[in-house]
Amino acid sequence: MSLRKVAVVTPGSFVIPSGRSSSVERVVEQTIPLAQDAMEVRIYGVLGKGLPSKDAINGVPCYRLPSGANYYPSLMRRLQKWRPDIIEVHNRPLLAQRLKMHLPRVKVVLNLHSNTFIMPPYMSEQRFGNIARWMDGIVVNSRFLLEDITSRHAWLLEKITINHLGVSLDHFNPAFNPAAKALKEAKLAHYGWSGRRIILFAGRLIPDKGVHHLIDVLPHIIDKHPEVLLLIIGSAAYGSDRETAYVRELKKAAGPYLHWVYFRPFVPYPAIADWYSLADIVAVPSAPREAFGLVNVEAMAAGVPVIATNAGGIPEIVENGVTGYLVQRDDFPGGLAERINGLLQDENLRTQIGMAGRETVRQRFRWDHTAERWANLMQTI
Repeated sequence: MSLRKVAVVTPGSFVIPSGRSSSVERVVEQTIPLAQDAMEVRIYGVLGKGLPSKDAINGVPCYRLPSGANYYPSLMRRLQKWRPDIIEVHNRPLLAQRLKMHLPRVKVVLNLHSNTFIMPPYMSEQRFGNIARWMDGIVVNSRFLLEDITSRHAWLLEKITINHLGVSLDHFNPAFNPAAKALKEAKLAHYGWSGRRIILFAGRLIPDKGVHHLIDVLPHIIDKHPEVLLLIIGSAAYGSDRETAYVRELKKAAGPYLHWVYFRPFVPYPAIADWYSLADIVAVPSAPREAFGLVNVEAMAAGVPVIATNAGGIPEIVENGVTGYLVQRDDFPGGLAERINGLLQDENLRTQIGMAGRETVRQRFRWDHTAERWANLMQTI
């Protein structure tokens, strides 16, 4: 009996694999190779400088196609030649609909990583509803995203599957043992940060990620913990370190606290794991529409307690009081400062929470788990 043929189509915006691609490409890169024994899979993306048009991602054939207007016709030619049983399209509803219209006998699954592309200004609720009718299935990364969609399109419930994302434990080295702790101290000394307590923010520097809230609470934290350092790692866009108006505002707001704030441009994955190893706390003050947030599981894999907004899909990952703390947005800045100060003053509590987070990832949020659920869906849809 032949294996099912599944084509995995990335949005066509970023190269795969690439340290400067979005989380969408990272999910594909980490998940799909783990399912290749269960089915015949091919990945489709865009051409990148210095990369071949045909390649392999950990054993899975990867075809890189011209970007822009040529992406779709090139993709269609490849798909018509290979004739897959299923096409999974990541985060591009219009592309998924177009493929279904042109290949009506092929099952098409839309994998949504957020609600960005199913809402204005990208499209109206009605238009997404019309597109969803064409889909044979929809995958989302959190119950929050499922409920967000079904609050407007209740009839879609039977089409949607939740598949939480994951992380690779091998990339992270928690400072739980003496050797790892000594390595952390050596790294801190290398940067001139010996004796500092690190609050880490890692992500895009855009308003929805809430970096400004961390700068707002700094006076309340410095007052109790003058040794603190807010380490902000990221850029406004995945593919560029160009400063936006928002980034300039952040740096201006941080001006009075130059001794306590350090900006570091975007760090590619998995190199970012080295920076998690320096952190005492990872802060995730995201806006309510955060669908999942890989930074949460990355922090937990690194054995670092998370302090995050009690919003979006984050409560599905971070268990309040166990693997971190969840703070209501209307309790910023007071509640945020209180939780940060409380953890900074209690090393044993940080270790306890960090160990619980690492164990939660081991049990629930590894890429193996994501891949197994995905393979089961592709076999049954």
